[in-house]
Amino acid sequence: MNTQSGQIISASRRSDIPAFYGNWFLQQVQKGFIDVPNPFSKRTFRVSLAPDEVSAIVFWSKDYSSFVPILDIIDPIYQKRFLFHFTINGYRDRAKLLFEPNIPDQRQAIETAVMLSERYGKHAVLWRFDPIILSSASTMEKRIAAFSELARQLEGKTVRCFISFVDLYGKVRQRFEKTAAGQRIEFIKPSLKERIDIACELRQIAGKHGITVSACCEDDIIEGAGIQKAHCIDSTLLSQLYPDVEFPRKISPTRTGCGCYESRDIGTYNTCQNHCLYCYACR
Repeated sequence: MNTQSGQIISASRRSDIPAFYGNWFLQQVQKGFIDVPNPFSKRTFRVSLAPDEVSAIVFWSKDYSSFVPILDIIDPIYQKRFLFHFTINGYRDRAKLLFEPNIPDQRQAIETAVMLSERYGKHAVLWRFDPIILSSASTMEKRIAAFSELARQLEGKTVRCFISFVDLYGKVRQRFEKTAAGQRIEFIKPSLKERIDIACELRQIAGKHGITVSACCEDDIIEGAGIQKAHCIDSTLLSQLYPDVEFPRKISPTRTGCGCYESRDIGTYNTCQNHCLYCYACR
């Protein structure tokens, strides 16, 4: 019998709340609500954070290390009904400096992922190898080698990996073009066949470590690569993990190819301090 129903909170696609705004998030939890600015109209809308109105919270981050004290406080409030999207791309050297300059090193990220898995279970930790950027500093061979190393280190700590190839939205394209010219780096746009081949190889590598691969907003490679369509906000998974809770059953895509279920995102654009080259949520 379902004992509770409510909304899924997404925290957040628009900013790295766990890395930079943990104390702020706790203050909103303690208030019981948050006023979120609409990114288009600039008006605010109120989202309840009351425990009896929240089915689960889906977090997104590249660095959960400073968020652990916040989790200590909110665990009993929401009865640990959390999922953790954790982006660990394994870019190194020049590629890391150019693409993800402010994220922690790989060793720290793995240690934090292991801690989250031991605390919440391997099904609650969702590894994102996302986005895949091919360039003279991050060749196909380097990306596959990085994935293989990460899959080995995360074996038994997660069972799901989400992949996608970088999308060059207008402002992202401008950043890439500026970086290519200023840093003398060549970016490579893979063909459909190359993307399918890469995804297929990643699927095979992940499978050896008990991890399934899903493609986020990459519908054109799913069938050819033999991988699943991603549901990053996944009511089916949440229902399996928390069977006494009712979750939204409506698919509510945020962009073309998105398979996410309905949720309320509480982040704000242009607030993330990671300053990743490929980020669509910052100017």
